[in-house]
Amino acid sequence: MWEEYNEIGENAGKIWRYLEEKRAEFTIQDLSKRIDLGVVETSMAVGWLARENNINIQRRGYLFYVSHLGY
Repeated sequence: MWEEYNEIGENAGKIWRYLEEKRAEFTIQDLSKRIDLGVVETSMAVGWLARENNINIQRRGYLFYVSHLGY
């Protein structure tokens, strides 16, 4: 169980650094392709970051868009 938590945390860090570097907005699907993670793994990590108020997340229609807080 702790291994899964660690993996989610590591993926969250990867996503946060990517968003910080790119300073752009991405759908979860697009982000998962760009950082080479599955949509489920990306979604869990985005949820982690959103819960900690480390990213912007916005729903538009059926898609969720994420960006770094500074964007």
